[in-house]
Amino acid sequence: MKKLKFNIYERTAGFFLLFAIGGTCLTALSVAIKQGWFESKTYLVTTFENADGIHQGTLVQMAGLRAGSVEKVELLGSKKVRVDFYILGKFKERIRLDSRVQLVRPFIIGERVLDVSVGADEVPMVADHQEIPSEESIDLMNAMGGKKLSATLQKLTGMFDNLQGLAEAFLNKDRTGTMIRAFDRIDPLMRNLNDMSLEMTHMGRQLNKNDDLQVILSNLAVTTAEINKVLPDLNKHNPELAKDLGIMTQNLAIVSRSLGPAMKEVEADLPQASRRILEALNETVVVLKAMEKSFLFRGNVKEVLEEEASKREPASQKTP
Repeated sequence: MKKLKFNIYERTAGFFLLFAIGGTCLTALSVAIKQGWFESKTYLVTTFENADGIHQGTLVQMAGLRAGSVEKVELLGSKKVRVDFYILGKFKERIRLDSRVQLVRPFIIGERVLDVSVGADEVPMVADHQEIPSEESIDLMNAMGGKKLSATLQKLTGMFDNLQGLAEAFLNKDRTGTMIRAFDRIDPLMRNLNDMSLEMTHMGRQLNKNDDLQVILSNLAVTTAEINKVLPDLNKHNPELAKDLGIMTQNLAIVSRSLGPAMKEVEADLPQASRRILEALNETVVVLKAMEKSFLFRGNVKEVLEEEASKREPASQKTP
């Protein structure tokens, strides 16, 4: 077999080729190490209502550091998207049961990433394939998206329609005048309310003075209790008391209606009749006094006066 011979140019080219292949392998190995291809991984799960911007390979970060990547995104149902992702082994101890996952955008413009919050040291660590609760977040680009922007514009359109109707209503001079009069009456109304509140405060102080209100309420409670004791007996002896009271009220109403026309008929003669009654009483007093002075009644009158005086003395003594 004939031995191959390379000239100096071929040897130089081969050397550079071997150097490039070695550099490429070293670079790939360095990238693999930085990407954590040779590190242990912890696989976790979370769910979102809307996973807009999340796909396989989406970055997972913790405290701004690259901590893992999204493995799979799966739609489970209405407003429920399952996201499987992994965390590099060096970040595993920082994920606790109180950690939460959010969809955030590091910059105003850019892809969204999964941000895992750092848990407290006193809380237990999560297990492999365990689900971590998620928290919804809204950024500027998401709020300016087609779905939410359309709903917002619809609400703004409805609001402007209502404002237009309100403006058209105020174009009517009568309604505008009514509104102005209403505003003019607010100030007197507030003054009256202030005066009423001051009067109520004063009345409350008077009622609470020397515990008068408490005494009134206590007496009212006692009265109510006594009435509750009497009412059963009263109802027992006269079960038709309410019916009788109703009949009596009707009868009084009938009598009052009957007396009304009669009183109107004699209304003109009432002053003269009253004067005649007073004159008759005066004449009766004069006649009685004249009879007292008569010798036939003088002794009897004296005895009657003494008897009346003796009856009044015990009553007067008991009064003090």
